[in-house]
Amino acid sequence: MNPEITTSRQIKRIEPGKLSDNEQLVLYAITRWPLKTDQELSEKTNLKRSTVTSIKKRLKDNKVYRFKYRIGSEYINESIIKNTFFQINPNISKETLKKLARRVLEKYNNSVFTIITDSTYVGINFVKDFAKLKIGEYDFEEVWKKHEVFVDGYPQYVNFALKHANIYFNYADLIRHIFRLDIPDDNDCLYGHTIKDRKLKTVNLSVNEKKVVFHLCKYPDKDTKTLAEMTGIRNQMFRKIKRKILDKGILKPVIVPVLKKLDNELITYNYFKFNQAKSLEERIDFVKYLDNEHPHHFLRAYDENEYISLCVYRNYSVYYKNIQAIDEYIAKTNIMTNKTETAVVPINDIKYFKNVVFSGLCRKVFDIKDKDLKL
Repeated sequence: MNPEITTSRQIKRIEPGKLSDNEQLVLYAITRWPLKTDQELSEKTNLKRSTVTSIKKRLKDNKVYRFKYRIGSEYINESIIKNTFFQINPNISKETLKKLARRVLEKYNNSVFTIITDSTYVGINFVKDFAKLKIGEYDFEEVWKKHEVFVDGYPQYVNFALKHANIYFNYADLIRHIFRLDIPDDNDCLYGHTIKDRKLKTVNLSVNEKKVVFHLCKYPDKDTKTLAEMTGIRNQMFRKIKRKILDKGILKPVIVPVLKKLDNELITYNYFKFNQAKSLEERIDFVKYLDNEHPHHFLRAYDENEYISLCVYRNYSVYYKNIQAIDEYIAKTNIMTNKTETAVVPINDIKYFKNVVFSGLCRKVFDIKDKDLKL
């Protein structure tokens, strides 16, 4: 299995822990500002620099988080962000599910987030265009349907035009909320609530730049010296290229908390379809309501018609309390045309977890061939 995929065996080994107040604060700070120096973080948190440095090391040593890279959204030259969800037939054998899961996780390199349990499949990936979307769906369905995996006929697909959708991906607000940190709402952590066409950027990378981009995505935990040796690029040159890539926003660092380590039990996938009789302003008000009152999401995407999110909850009672309040808001405002569709996934039930993995998409977006990665 791809080492970038977390398996059920690895998840079950994770022991939930309690973080001190200062550890919670530093985890929020490095998640919110992953590129800032320890001195800058000390100013943000009002902690001594030495304290920040010590806590950062302790959090890393205790595997509270993973450091990763994602592609800057303006450089993702795919047209569609695709969300796939379906319930899995409980009569499917473990071996069949394992075989199908391996095929999905290894074949579809445009996938950046996937959850597979014995009963649920949730996946998020990027697709070049509508034609490729339909070909991919047919290929996917053909294999899974042959094994009678689907409970309700076919998967549910929610597709957004990447250029014309509001996409938010950040763990900082979630951490601030679950730890009840007394920190002012940092609005610039959100990507705003407007829906407008975004300008995409193109970049032509040299062979060395392709090597650096791919290896940073594939092996984010390795130090610069090790990556330089793996790519056959001189250490100084590797650092220079890395700085250029980060400065241009081609790659962006992401701190990904180990959710079970933070004593969380559930991940949920949520889907809403807006009532077309409501104004755009009213639909945006609903999004703002979720951001302000129920900031449990670390990923959300929406356009004028639909909204999806991935959320984290400490336990079922917290989840039920939140979802009940959201349903009451929906009933009061009539903002949705359908009942809220939610997949509740206990973290301990996850068999395969692909969490913020951009190395495959990186090869596709930047046209990185095997020959480009040879020493």
